[in-house]
Amino acid sequence: MEPSSAPCAIALVDQPTLLAASTLRLSQDLRVIEARPDRVVVKYMPGRRYLVLSPLQWRALQAFGSGRTVPSVLFELIAQRHSIPLREFYEIVVKAFNAGILQMDHQPVPPAVTAYDWRAHASGRPARWLAVIAMSAAIITILVRPVQLPEHVGHLLAGWLLTCVATSIGYALAACVLRGAGCEIHHPHFHWRRTLAPRFQVDLGDVIMGGRDAETDVALVRLAPQFVITAVAALHWPGVVFPLLCGLMALISPLWRSPMLALLRGLYGDVRLATTYDFMFMQNQLFSVLLRARLKFADRRFLLIASGYTLVWFALLFLTGCVLLQVNALDLLRRFQASGGLHFTALALLATLGLMAVCTVGVLGWFGWKHVSGWWQAQVERRRQPVDVPVEPATIETLLKSTLLLQKLASEDITTIAQNVHAEEHAAGSFVVRETEPGDKLYIVFSGRVEVVRELSVGRPEPIAELREGDVFGEIALLLDGTRHRSVRCITRSVLLAIGKDDFQRLVLSRLSRNTIEESVQKIAFLQRIPLSRHWSPHAMAAFSRRTVFQDFKQGDTVIYEGRDNTFFYLIYEGEMSVLKHKQEVARLVMGNFFGEISLLQNSIATATIVATSPCRCLLVSKHDFLNFMTQDFVIGLQFEDISSKRIGEPIFPLKGASIDTIHR
Repeated sequence: MEPSSAPCAIALVDQPTLLAASTLRLSQDLRVIEARPDRVVVKYMPGRRYLVLSPLQWRALQAFGSGRTVPSVLFELIAQRHSIPLREFYEIVVKAFNAGILQMDHQPVPPAVTAYDWRAHASGRPARWLAVIAMSAAIITILVRPVQLPEHVGHLLAGWLLTCVATSIGYALAACVLRGAGCEIHHPHFHWRRTLAPRFQVDLGDVIMGGRDAETDVALVRLAPQFVITAVAALHWPGVVFPLLCGLMALISPLWRSPMLALLRGLYGDVRLATTYDFMFMQNQLFSVLLRARLKFADRRFLLIASGYTLVWFALLFLTGCVLLQVNALDLLRRFQASGGLHFTALALLATLGLMAVCTVGVLGWFGWKHVSGWWQAQVERRRQPVDVPVEPATIETLLKSTLLLQKLASEDITTIAQNVHAEEHAAGSFVVRETEPGDKLYIVFSGRVEVVRELSVGRPEPIAELREGDVFGEIALLLDGTRHRSVRCITRSVLLAIGKDDFQRLVLSRLSRNTIEESVQKIAFLQRIPLSRHWSPHAMAAFSRRTVFQDFKQGDTVIYEGRDNTFFYLIYEGEMSVLKHKQEVARLVMGNFFGEISLLQNSIATATIVATSPCRCLLVSKHDFLNFMTQDFVIGLQFEDISSKRIGEPIFPLKGASIDTIHR
């Protein structure tokens, strides 16, 4: 039986904040069991929430301990070669937080769910064998006794009533076995709405905490009463056997979540990992990711066994119908063929294939509608009006202190600058600056959202970055040739703080060296042009540029030696380099190309030699800074993981073997 997986959005914090800056701690109210050799079930006891994880995934959650941020945990996992695939890591963090397994101060947890005090309990193994013996005897009895159709409506009603009683007894016995396995019983009630078989019922979802044996025992004792009552009726009241057989066929049906399907899953199936369905991490909700996950994590052995059992069930259903109608199956087949049955069969096959095609299109359409509607809602949310923020001197100073350009200035300098800026309000969709026009102002986003766009040759603007509160734009024109290099337009109604060119030179350039600002502008402008980083957020570009240093190489210099330790990530700013493996050139690298990330992520030696074939200039990032940077932003982390996996031809995480390297700080 699968654990309850319905997501409960209890979080008051958005995912980017949760995965970048929030301090999370592992709850103390957990119960952990090994459901399979490669499956760990973690239950948040007060709220009755479950996560099914692999041992590596559970180790990743345990790393949070008494309180850590997601980037710090991921940094440690990569450095120690214990990292799992990043999509899995972020998925289990989001799900664990929503399930109460990971908690944060001042954030709600799932509401408490009280277990029912079920006093009766039974040992699983004796119950299993008693159920098997009873079912075997019942099957023999049903086979040797003649089966007949009911003679009047009273037989149908009596058989229906006995089926309801048998199902109720099955649930009660299952609850006793489940309680004997140390699991909890929830929500005992009489279920009578929207069902053909009103019955007593209990929630058996906690069976997952009992492991494979408990799942098997519970399924068997749910089946046994229906078999026994059907056998007794065959001996003493044959007229009611037909409705009892109908109930029995329903209980052993593979077409719904029946006790027999639960038995097959307990015997042959694997409990699905929480990272393979009902995705909550925003980057896992793409249709392509959902499809790959469905194909990759399909339990093929269980599907094969369930498919074979389905054929057996249909054959059994056909034979049972032949017995009840007193028809010879072989004779029926001969008559069918003699009466032109092949033509009918062809039509039936075509109808079946058509139905399958319609169902397939329906499923794909449902997935498409779900994701299109989700995208549309995201667009609507994206364009909502921002919350008004009062434009006051105190709030302006607070904002200026957080901007990347001004955060290193003294408080009195910030106060002076705040007195010389003026607020401009712009409507949603309006352009603040246009590409190639003269620029005489620097802007800081005070509230709202704006986007940087570039003008395509066809005349259509293409968004390349989104700016939010505290982001700066327009400084390049003031520092270089005075021309706007990109257009900027408002996504929502926005309030911007503007600083004129003269005030910028007097108040900013007089306190920050031009070389420092120009170098920063050089790096960020370069990052905006190359494929690796052109879609990064301005904050990400600024954070990366702060971690980089320029390094020049002469023609013929060896940058990295194959088989030796590498401690830097390299991004080619100018020049050309050659990639050599076993002294043979395998690739050429030019401006915008990069290398070194694989050995940093694997914490291992370089797999190729890199030689400068012309005078080169590179941006270098140390191992510690590179890992720190990529773990701070899950989008960038996933980007480097995907690039590295494609380069080596297999998933880069999880790693194999022991670490042979250390982090250089």
